[in-house]
Amino acid sequence: MADLIFYAAVTFFVTVNPIGLVPLFISVTGHETPAARARIAARSAMIAGCILVAFIIGGQLLFDALGIHLPAFRVAGGLILLLNGLNMVMGDGTPPPATDQSARDVAVFPLAMPYIAGPGTIMAAVLHTDNDVVPIFDQGLIALVLLAIVAVAYAAMLAAGRIQAWLGATGINVVTRVMGLVLCGLATETIIDGLRTAFGFK
Repeated sequence: MADLIFYAAVTFFVTVNPIGLVPLFISVTGHETPAARARIAARSAMIAGCILVAFIIGGQLLFDALGIHLPAFRVAGGLILLLNGLNMVMGDGTPPPATDQSARDVAVFPLAMPYIAGPGTIMAAVLHTDNDVVPIFDQGLIALVLLAIVAVAYAAMLAAGRIQAWLGATGINVVTRVMGLVLCGLATETIIDGLRTAFGFK
């Protein structure tokens, strides 16, 4: 159980990537007052948390209704996690350019989704709460772990200015790439587990 919680926590941390969220948050809220930035951070964290909990509760039921078996989803999820990890390692380490903020709510897009509650995090949440393998109590604990990581992302947004000043662009770049490498390893393990289950290997 402790191993499951630890594995889930590491996966969620590298997929949410609170440190990498800092430059993106600064770029899309740079024109806002400190009070407005705090409100945006709170709303984005709450929206992302609701999205992720909804997928924990109903994600697997949705996939079952669509006839998507978990081993296939595990392989697909692992591939997406792997692509996310490779992008973190091989990308240029810079956030998307800021655009006209008046045309959209940045707390929803891009902060809550697709950054905090991105495809990789959603898939990781569903995979770690498999109804056929993980008991309901353990699923609740994993949901709490995920919400704790979202809270870390919220704290990182609140402290974005100080974190950027402390790490600098180079530090954020290095941390993002290291977490991307860890995510690649976790994603590969997920793919192997999915293939092993699909073909009946232990």
